[in-house]
Amino acid sequence: MPLKSAATFALCAILSLVAGSGAQAQTDAPKELRNLRYCELIVMKRDGISLQTTVYNTLGQNDCPGDAWQSITASAAETQFDALKVVLNGPRYWVLDGILASGATAEGETVTVGGLGFTARAVLDLSLFDLRSKPYQERAVNRTTQWIYSAGKPMFLLQGPDGAKYAMQSYAQIVDKTQTYDDLASLAERLNLPAGWSFAVSIPAAGMTYPATGQAIVVQDDLDNTYQKLPAGQ
Repeated sequence: MPLKSAATFALCAILSLVAGSGAQAQTDAPKELRNLRYCELIVMKRDGISLQTTVYNTLGQNDCPGDAWQSITASAAETQFDALKVVLNGPRYWVLDGILASGATAEGETVTVGGLGFTARAVLDLSLFDLRSKPYQERAVNRTTQWIYSAGKPMFLLQGPDGAKYAMQSYAQIVDKTQTYDDLASLAERLNLPAGWSFAVSIPAAGMTYPATGQAIVVQDDLDNTYQKLPAGQ
């Protein structure tokens, strides 16, 4: 798998998670997140056999306008950051309604790339071998957050062969650049689901909150949409 694609699957599992970790400290971050657009730059620098990875997110800075985002190239960003690799992770859109965050993640520095403001949300240590990942493969992400889903609004769910359920937290316009929020209800028709996996839509009668207390388990589908694993029995 090419490095850009592999890095996207391995590192985009952090997408939105990192933004969530800093959302509470970022006072100008929007409180209504459903279908809110954002983008990330995942900046990788080599440290021996490991990668030091900093994730920069537009949340609270801008909504990642298309013309400005399209003007950013990985090569130019690599030069600006003096980085081994920069992965452009976006555009993405939240598919939840709110975030409560806590923990050690502090508000990071703000940088301007291609005219867009980005805030550093995390510094991660990843082995080069951690870039090898696949759709529908669980990934562990260290964070302390609560994902909030409002009553009466759809939740888009994957279910694995063991019965585990995963709620979509963001959809992407990376693999399918035309994908919209309205397309998600019929996503089962477009996904290449492995044996034993299924997709469903649920509309909760009451608001739902799903915590990650130190670690979240996430998966991505083959369109780069990202889901968090729900507690057993939910």
